[in-house]
Amino acid sequence: MNHFIILGADIGGTHITTALIDMESGTIIPGSFQREHVNANGSAGNIIKSWGQVIRKSLCAAEGVYQIGIAMPGPFDYEAGVSLITGLHKYEALYGLNVKSLLAEELQMEACNIRMANDARCFLQGELFNGAVKGELDVTGLTLGTGFGSAIAENGIARDAAFYDIPFLASRAEDYFCSRWLVKRYREISGREAKDVKEIARLMNKYTIEVFNEFGTNLALFLSTLNPVPSRIVLGGNIAQTFPLFKIALQHKLNERNLNISFVLSTLDENAALLGAASVV
Repeated sequence: MNHFIILGADIGGTHITTALIDMESGTIIPGSFQREHVNANGSAGNIIKSWGQVIRKSLCAAEGVYQIGIAMPGPFDYEAGVSLITGLHKYEALYGLNVKSLLAEELQMEACNIRMANDARCFLQGELFNGAVKGELDVTGLTLGTGFGSAIAENGIARDAAFYDIPFLASRAEDYFCSRWLVKRYREISGREAKDVKEIARLMNKYTIEVFNEFGTNLALFLSTLNPVPSRIVLGGNIAQTFPLFKIALQHKLNERNLNISFVLSTLDENAALLGAASVV
């Protein structure tokens, strides 16, 4: 068994990404990176089979790798390996099933060699391991993308923060800090359709500026409600790539409230969750 190489997997709403991680150097083993589309609305059997096929491709890049760490969106019983995802238009077929056991059976390995953890926690742990906040102890991580992920590190160990479910404005934080909100809000103020956040940013018109200003202001308002208020935040996810578009509004509102928060962008991008997943094994 190779104790220094662990397979990291990042399962998203539309894809699975896998790679072998050299735990001594904190880097991806060349030739092991795989990323493929997954039909998250398929049957449980097809989903598990799809994941297994991609994982096996990465495992072929080295011998003697028997430990797997998986970054998985919630809600999920990570210790038991049971999916609690329902009503989120993804992986509904897995609800109530022991995903860890099913995947272990698919891969013909012991379930005890598979560890699962919250994807935002894995993102932050990866950045602490070999990314933007390497070696730091107390940091908050936010992933802004198809959903709103959050994690808090204390003494260098990340844990899920579950900010997504905190009441905010007319509903909860998840509904304001994700791609869906930006696309919906852009349509409301412009009367035009935009496919995704990338297109809104590319258009760079007055509506782009307005919607990102509102996003930044809302994020500052939300952060100001936390207790304690984070002092340092690492941002990841596709919305983080547009940080220059909402940074000024964010900082302005924080300054109004006499809050000093430093922000840093992920340097590992999608690889952060892979490294983090491997490091929680």
